[in-house]
Amino acid sequence: QTWIITCFCLQLLLLNPLVKAQSSCGNPVTDDVNDIAKLVGNLPNDYMITLKYVPKMDSLPNHCWLHLMVPEFSRSLHNLLQKFSDIPDMSDVLSNYSIINNLTRIINDLMACLAFDKNKDFVKENGHLYEEGHFIPEDFFRHFNSTIEVYKESADRLDKNDCILPSTVETPENDSRVAVTKTFLFPPVAASSLRNDSIGSSTSSNKEALGFASSSSLQGISIALTSLLSLLIGFILGAIYWKKIHPKSRPESDETTQCRDYQEENEISMLQQKEKEHLQV
Repeated sequence: QTWIITCFCLQLLLLNPLVKAQSSCGNPVTDDVNDIAKLVGNLPNDYMITLKYVPKMDSLPNHCWLHLMVPEFSRSLHNLLQKFSDIPDMSDVLSNYSIINNLTRIINDLMACLAFDKNKDFVKENGHLYEEGHFIPEDFFRHFNSTIEVYKESADRLDKNDCILPSTVETPENDSRVAVTKTFLFPPVAASSLRNDSIGSSTSSNKEALGFASSSSLQGISIALTSLLSLLIGFILGAIYWKKIHPKSRPESDETTQCRDYQEENEISMLQQKEKEHLQV
């Protein structure tokens, strides 16, 4: 029994840091963001990327703004990634596809760190804050970098504060975007294949974004199941070990009892013998 309890406690001690390591987010932003300049240079300067955005407001805390913006960046990047996947294999296209794929992974990891499920009601209730925008690559990725910087500044407050806006929220004003002309370095065939209509891929991108939003909860369930399975295996091994050594202890106890009974019988017989001798005398 002591061995089983010890095994149980050891498993708890070993699983505790594992769960903490899995739950801690770490830093989802990698050096892949340094490739954005190369990507912007390869995209056509007149190519427009669709993004639903929320202008920054004084009444909207930065960590709450992230909850609104990060899922939309995930959708926009996924749409862009889908368009590159339909282009014939070319060296420049593959390079751009790899960069966009890495940026998509970063924004998805960032969304997992935001614990999207915790504030999904906040996102639904404030859908009126969104505005539909079309950005040239330079402006789009400038906003992307800005979002990354806001995350770095607000990372310590993401798990501590819930997003609750005051009853009166200022209405965002429509801001004008000025397209910046850049040298066209994208291959003509690939550029002609890029189209601004995202109807075909919007449904799949929405499903992927929503699916990734629940990945953190699925990860917690998998950790819990792994812990329970480990505890069950430890309990079974402990029970087998206890049953293995238990039968060995019973013969020893039986032998000790027989020894004591034999000694008591000898003492009684000796006393009876002495009494007989005394009576004879």
